[in-house]
Amino acid sequence: MDRETMFKLIQKYTQDVPLILIGTGGTMPYGIPGMSQLASYLIAQLDSKYDLDDNWRTFKDRLINGKDLESALTGLNLLDEIMHDITTKTWELIADYDLQLFYRVLKNEITLPLGKLLHAMCVPHPKQVNVITTNYDRVIEYSCDQFNISINTLCDGRYIRKIDIQLAKGKCNVNLLKVHGSLDWFEHDNGNIYSIPLQRKIPEQMHPKIIPPGSEKYRSIAQPPCRDVIHIADDFIAKAQSFLCIGYGFNDEQIQTNIISAIRKDKPIVIVTKKLSDPAFRMITSNASKYVIIQESDTPGLTDFFMKEEKYSEKGDLWKLEEFFNILY
Repeated sequence: MDRETMFKLIQKYTQDVPLILIGTGGTMPYGIPGMSQLASYLIAQLDSKYDLDDNWRTFKDRLINGKDLESALTGLNLLDEIMHDITTKTWELIADYDLQLFYRVLKNEITLPLGKLLHAMCVPHPKQVNVITTNYDRVIEYSCDQFNISINTLCDGRYIRKIDIQLAKGKCNVNLLKVHGSLDWFEHDNGNIYSIPLQRKIPEQMHPKIIPPGSEKYRSIAQPPCRDVIHIADDFIAKAQSFLCIGYGFNDEQIQTNIISAIRKDKPIVIVTKKLSDPAFRMITSNASKYVIIQESDTPGLTDFFMKEEKYSEKGDLWKLEEFFNILY
């Protein structure tokens, strides 16, 4: 397969405005911490407080021995107090870097290529793009603002905003579903959930409404508002004609189960990432017939393209979003 044929195949798979899924790999290039940085931060912040707890020590040892945060938390029955602190410290670290990015965007020091992509995809009929993300950060929101794209985050109000699931039924250029919560979401001690944008500190009497990795997330996802957001995401997935995954690692069963079911029925999927994990690679290649996986090659200076029973390599960093954009437009 040559360059032109490969690019035309990718364009064909994404021509009907695909459902976009964005994972941590889609925002880390802009300074948002990944799992390894978060793991180091949690140990530094919490180890002295919980070092006498057996489960905490097991969790810490798993991290030190190279397990990812998701695997390290899985199967452990950590105290509610520990999970509360993990959520708080996770919010603090990501919010700090997120706000640094916000002010860079505000001063026009950086242009977010995701906004350029979303803007281009908003042009065709029906001028609407559905986006699902497992990230807490606001990179997608900043990207839309930078390119003057109207965005629906399911939050109604101006300053004290409340989550309104019914907004998903409205017409908007970009519908954004944050299935694991957002830096802006907080649960008040009285049980109400609010979206309060751009906070430097967690407001008094509130706790971040974000879902940390590990087995605990399955219980948290079953509660509102994430439960309701997941239901809308399922509907978006069912109606999607194709999928574009950006830095998405395929380690969230609630999302990927329906995607795998869809690609088994020949719905196309295009994956753009630095490096897809071996389990995720096998998951896609064993279930999809119409797929293109685009990732950094082991050979410096090349990008690898994988499709059914074929591999193609091309010069350049085409796995980076700003370069991938040139394939589509």
